[in-house]
Amino acid sequence: MPRNASIDYLRNFANLCRCIIHAAIPYMVTKTPIWPVNDKGAWFFDVIVFEIHLFVMELFFVISGFIFMMFLSKKSIYKVITNRIKRIVIPFILGLLILVPIVLSLFSLSNLNSYELLNCNTILKCYIEGWKLSIENLFPTAHLWFLFYLIIFYTITIIFKKYISYLLCFSINQLVIIGIIISSLCMFFMDRWIVDNPLTLIPEIPSLIHYFIFFLIGIIFFKSSSLIKDVTYNSKKILLLGFLIGFIAIFPQLYFENTNLYYYKIIQLLAIILSCSSTYLLVIGFWGIAYKINFSDSKALRYISDSSYWIYIINMPIVAFIQIILMSFNISFFLKFIIALITGILISIISYEYCVRYTFIGALLNKKRNRIN
Repeated sequence: MPRNASIDYLRNFANLCRCIIHAAIPYMVTKTPIWPVNDKGAWFFDVIVFEIHLFVMELFFVISGFIFMMFLSKKSIYKVITNRIKRIVIPFILGLLILVPIVLSLFSLSNLNSYELLNCNTILKCYIEGWKLSIENLFPTAHLWFLFYLIIFYTITIIFKKYISYLLCFSINQLVIIGIIISSLCMFFMDRWIVDNPLTLIPEIPSLIHYFIFFLIGIIFFKSSSLIKDVTYNSKKILLLGFLIGFIAIFPQLYFENTNLYYYKIIQLLAIILSCSSTYLLVIGFWGIAYKINFSDSKALRYISDSSYWIYIINMPIVAFIQIILMSFNISFFLKFIIALITGILISIISYEYCVRYTFIGALLNKKRNRIN
């Protein structure tokens, strides 16, 4: 199956954005209880995390919907299901059993000093504690929730495949308006004024609906070349408008905890509509820009794209562990951010090259490869 360089660039861009979020979270002013490290910070990181969070996972789902429909159009249902079980279901299950306890152990590790972090027995105890937390909470999905939702979306799409053609009657403007309305309604049932990422094996219906819309948009993009042409033609305007609205959307978020305000509900409505509007415009704008530039394929691009799945899986725990180590150093949190970001990516890529790419793990995540001497 020929590779689409634009899709590869979009996927790598989204993956880099996720790495930036992981590296920035501990250094926000706003504390995040789902992250093992809180190390003071600046509003700069709050803005970065908020703006990237507006579009990054939605962009992943559009890409996933596009690629899944590509598979469905060229392979039998049996081959598609077999492929997705191998590439998504099995890694997800293994991740729950192996990686999630590691992620949960990071919360215990963050309470240790530098010397204790060098003690293997102490680290082992924290890992066992992570296992206990996993079992007690019925194995939280942690950052693997994306794979969990993909499995659900694949199932829904296969069951209702014959109805997908009805979606092709919508123009890009209609898709955006309908999507903003549905996502805004969903967000009123969420805990924050931005889409919450699910963390358990019990699907959260509002976020499930929201992300499924973007998965469907990816399917529609694959089925309708005319729609992609419209998006490509207007991509710069769409992207600029998305950035503008995304910047404005920051300000009502500042009043999230001020529930006693007389106009609180109006501020909430404004925050939700602005963030949802920005999300759709940014995702569609980035998609159009990628096709407008008409990226060319290369060996370097293919290598980075091949490694992106592994980086998605492993980057979060690596970066969080680095941040735990950096807590004891009295250096600028901007420097800590840079160290965590670059070191996390380098370790992820090195581990992919020497521990994954030419092993059964690489064959599971992508395809079997033999090292050329």
